[in-house]
Amino acid sequence: MGIIDIVGNNAAQIDAAEYEQKVREKYPSALLQPDERIVFAFKSLGGSGRDHYMLTTKRLLIKDKMGITGKKIGYKTVPYTSVRAFSLETCGSLDTDSEMKVYARGIGTVSVDFNKDVDVLAIHRFLSSVVIQGKAAGEDYVADAASGYGNGSGDASTGIFDLLGSNYAQIDKHELESRLKPSGVLLPQEKVELAFKCGRDSIIMTSLRILKIDVQGVTGKKIEYLTILWPSIRGFSVETAGNILDRDSELTLYFNLPSKECSSEGSPRNHRTRMKIDFRDGQADIFAVQRVRSCYCYCVIIIAFTTSAYFI
Repeated sequence: MGIIDIVGNNAAQIDAAEYEQKVREKYPSALLQPDERIVFAFKSLGGSGRDHYMLTTKRLLIKDKMGITGKKIGYKTVPYTSVRAFSLETCGSLDTDSEMKVYARGIGTVSVDFNKDVDVLAIHRFLSSVVIQGKAAGEDYVADAASGYGNGSGDASTGIFDLLGSNYAQIDKHELESRLKPSGVLLPQEKVELAFKCGRDSIIMTSLRILKIDVQGVTGKKIEYLTILWPSIRGFSVETAGNILDRDSELTLYFNLPSKECSSEGSPRNHRTRMKIDFRDGQADIFAVQRVRSCYCYCVIIIAFTTSAYFI
C-alpha cells in the first residue's frame, strides 16, 4: 500500500481462497452460490479500503460500503453473459496503475483501477475464458469460413505518412498467433483470421472476437487489450481505396458499448458506437475483411465503392 494507491483508489489483490472462506462464514448461503468460486479478489485503497471486487466463476461481484459507518452496503453483480466487451490496461512508467473495464448490457461500464502488483494479463486470460462462451464465442457462426484469406506477406513496417494517418497494413496471421498464444493473450482454441498493424498497435480478427492492442506512451510499457465480442457488432461498411488524394481503404464497425448508467430508469448511455480502421493502399485485402465480417456478424453489409486501380 502506498500514497499513490490511496489517492488513486487502486485496488490491491488479496488471497481469493482465504477471502472466499470469510465470505461463506459471514454469509453462509446469502452471497455466493454453492457451486460458485472466487478466482480473483481485490480490496480498494491499496488493500486498506472497505470496498471489495471479486471475479468469481460466474460473475463480477462488487461489494460497496457506503456512508461514514459503512453499515449500508451495496452489492453489484455483473453476470459474464451480459458482457459485450472488456479491456485490460497494463501499468506504464509514469502511470503506475493498471485498469479493467467491463462493458455490460443493462449495467453500463464497470471500471476498476489496480495497483502495479496486479497481473492484468492473468485477469485478461480469465475473462476471455469465462466471457467468450456460447453465442459470445461465435458458435452459431461459421468459424473457419475465412480460411486461406489474409495471410499477409507485405512489409509490416510503417512509414511516417501511414503512421500519421493511422493506416494499418496486413501482417502474417500465423506468425502473430504464435507470438500471442504463449503469453495467454489468445485462448488455446482461438484462431487468428486476419491481423493488421500500424506502428506499435495491432487490430486482430479472430474466431472468437475482435482484439485491439493499443501500445501507449513513449516507452510502450502501458498497453490496452480491448476485446469486442462478435455478436456486439451490429453493422459495418467497407470502402476501397480511391485516387492519389485518397489512397487508403477503410473499414467501419458499428456497435454500442454501454457507458455510465443513466440517472433515470432505462438503458445506459452508449459510449463507443463505432471503430474506424484505415488500411494502407495495397497492404490489406479489404474483401477478405468483408468476408470475415459476413461470417461472424448478423448484419446488413454496406459496401461503398470508389475508383481504385488496385482493385480493378
